[in-house]
Amino acid sequence: MHWEEIEQRRKQANEDFSAGEIPLIPSAHDPLSAQAVEDKGFRMAFLSSDDVSKLYGYASSYTLSATEMIASVRSITQVSALALLVQLPLDARSCQQIIKQVYELRQLGIRMIQIDDEINSSTQELTQIIVQMKHYFPEVKIVMAIRANASITGIEAAVTKANKLLHAGADFILYQGLYTEGEYLYTSQYTNGPLLALLNKDNNQDLSYSALKNMGYHATVLQEGHIHRMKKIYAEAYKDT
Repeated sequence: MHWEEIEQRRKQANEDFSAGEIPLIPSAHDPLSAQAVEDKGFRMAFLSSDDVSKLYGYASSYTLSATEMIASVRSITQVSALALLVQLPLDARSCQQIIKQVYELRQLGIRMIQIDDEINSSTQELTQIIVQMKHYFPEVKIVMAIRANASITGIEAAVTKANKLLHAGADFILYQGLYTEGEYLYTSQYTNGPLLALLNKDNNQDLSYSALKNMGYHATVLQEGHIHRMKKIYAEAYKDT
């Protein structure tokens, strides 16, 4: 496949995702896993800082640098036409650092990035980051990942924060720390914008992506590959097509 064709396929996948035509995003962490995901028929993958930090032998994603994350993205985009949702590592905290990092990712064909509210807990600072991002890179979609403490007040606070960041220009919200079907349902009802659901080893419920889709979630992101869950989700994905 020629480079132009790879980039065209990646661009089309990003457009199809925005249009709601890609409901499931499995994880990739290196060129081999990216090719495996692509071979299964998926056109988009999630590149998490947790997964990439493990490749570098780090015990925590806090150690991962922007340079290392960008190198991982480059290695995947060279061999795969997958569109990538890239989680920014936590070492880029200032608005200027984030803008620089997104500029480099954009050069590699990345059009979707995830910013964790852990980067800066201040809603005002995060609003400024989003406004600046939209000014410099209007074509790059912003997924704001917001931690929701497992309590009624914690989830309400997360929803309030999410709605403010959506108003500032964030394109999608992804809540971290939801456990039950009721929590996923509550956040989907009270968030004023498109939602991505996160399924990982910390979820207590064996939620299906079909159930989340029925709740109105734009797409489901699968982090970490548990074999039984991967098999179930692949089966569901093919059944729906």
